[in-house]
Amino acid sequence: MSQEKYRILYVDDEIDNLIIFKAAFRRYYEVFTSTSAREGMDILKSQDIQVLITDQRMPEITGVEFLENVIPDYPETIRMILTGFSDVEAIIQAINKGRVYQYITKPWDTDELKITIDNALESYRLKNENKKLISDLKEANQRLEGYAMDLERKVEERTTEIKRQKEIIEKKNDDITASINYAKHIQRVVLPEEGRIAQAFQQSFILFKPRDIVSGDFYWFQEKLTTDGKEKIIITAVDCTGHGVPGAFMSLIANEILNEIVNEKGILEADKILNELHKSVRKVLKQDQSDNRDGMDMSLCVIDKESKTIEFAGAKNSLIYVQNGVINAIKGDKFPIGGLQHGAERIFTKQVISYTDAPVSCYILSDGYQDQFGGAENRKFHRHTLKELLFQNHQLDMGEQKKVLEETLKTWMKIGLVGEEHQVDDILIIGFALA
Repeated sequence: MSQEKYRILYVDDEIDNLIIFKAAFRRYYEVFTSTSAREGMDILKSQDIQVLITDQRMPEITGVEFLENVIPDYPETIRMILTGFSDVEAIIQAINKGRVYQYITKPWDTDELKITIDNALESYRLKNENKKLISDLKEANQRLEGYAMDLERKVEERTTEIKRQKEIIEKKNDDITASINYAKHIQRVVLPEEGRIAQAFQQSFILFKPRDIVSGDFYWFQEKLTTDGKEKIIITAVDCTGHGVPGAFMSLIANEILNEIVNEKGILEADKILNELHKSVRKVLKQDQSDNRDGMDMSLCVIDKESKTIEFAGAKNSLIYVQNGVINAIKGDKFPIGGLQHGAERIFTKQVISYTDAPVSCYILSDGYQDQFGGAENRKFHRHTLKELLFQNHQLDMGEQKKVLEETLKTWMKIGLVGEEHQVDDILIIGFALA
């Protein structure tokens, strides 16, 4: 294949898309197109296709179904979905059934799509080269057993092959890291802009420190008008099961569901948002049919500036607030969003505080900061220590409070008994002031 162009098949029932795609990429690859899954299957039988790209919504079968049908006969072909639809269920189906390499939304950016295709082709090449190396290694071992006199030469040959395999694995690791870095970009785009949050409050800060490249912690924010014209501000700090890639995937699912609950269904009460989120997470992850335990802990506030009230509902996590020189904590309910559920239906409750007579400083957070190891005794920072730190500095500007939290954490992690401690979990603290 080194002297030939790689072969790509693009299946889409919209002819204009096929024309645009072929015009964009024919100089780089040998491009085949078809308007149906049936015609695409005929091309696969007659051509050695390295990358198969298909639309999701087609008249006869979906793109995921087409890719699922292709797997038994063409397992090595790299499969991708290129579609204008990006709902969560389609993503999950594509991953579980079609075993897709990449799920790409229309309209595509030609340069970004070319990078994705090139990465897919490199993965195809490495996979096939790795298979060849494994086959060569087995053959070398057989020769080694049969020719004792050539032992030294065979061992040297095998060592060279292992070195090549190591280089391939390192290259794959680099590719995986590059993909995760791209996922970080996607996750950052999904998060609300801090500038929007800053405009909604008198003062605010967001301390967000993922443990890995991507995070299982995330925050969500929305401003909505009720049917009677009242402005509501919804803000939440969410701690999904796990961290890294699994946690980040859960965060994207939860973000999409929150958008649906608030923006499409118009649910604006704190407890009802959590109730609906719990049901939706269990439904999306099919937790009534399996032992899947994924879910999230969270604190959610709904602020009504006209009535000067804050509705709070929490799944295991609390709201910490300072008012009239006193620090208080409202505990969330003792169960998470999602996960296994036994017995009665899980119902979340809400509590309301007023800031009519006195301003209030509020803090919602995950458990990452308080669970961080460090200090002279190499122990957790602990929740009560964090509350004391927040109280001691609550009169500072919110920006200064964030700096204090950052410097305290940095110092705490540097003076552990075993040297500098690694971050053990994602960290998220949101502070905001209302008057």
